[in-house]
Amino acid sequence: MQIHQDLDIHHYSIKGYDRGEVVVLVPLLAELNEETDAAGNPAKGLQQESLTSSAIITAKQLIRDWPPQCVEELTQAHVAALAQLNPEVAIIGTGARLQWPKRALLRPLVEAGIGFEIMDTAAACRTYNVLSYEERRVAAALMMI
Repeated sequence: MQIHQDLDIHHYSIKGYDRGEVVVLVPLLAELNEETDAAGNPAKGLQQESLTSSAIITAKQLIRDWPPQCVEELTQAHVAALAQLNPEVAIIGTGARLQWPKRALLRPLVEAGIGFEIMDTAAACRTYNVLSYEERRVAAALMMI
């Protein structure tokens, strides 16, 4: 599914998702956009990146290859890495369908006082964009659909 939205060229956002892929729009901020053209000049225009494995996205950061590929692989250390980003709200997208992780795994978020939502990855992508555009400090940990 492709998401249609007003473009925010200064923050990471999600353009679309499908089975095995989440497409992220990469911000134009020079310190975040390290892409270069064939001549070595900074790339111009809004870039997009196709993610094919689990990742964490915030307005200013994209953490590629977040280790758990499914809820069964999720550990408290993975959730602690999400909590260390200090979001106001953390969203965990659990793949094609909603799957609740064991409550003990979510302890780092609870102890840090971070609100969280567990949902399927498609819903997590949409929710991330809405909260991000509202300028909320949101982090989405996304397992592939």
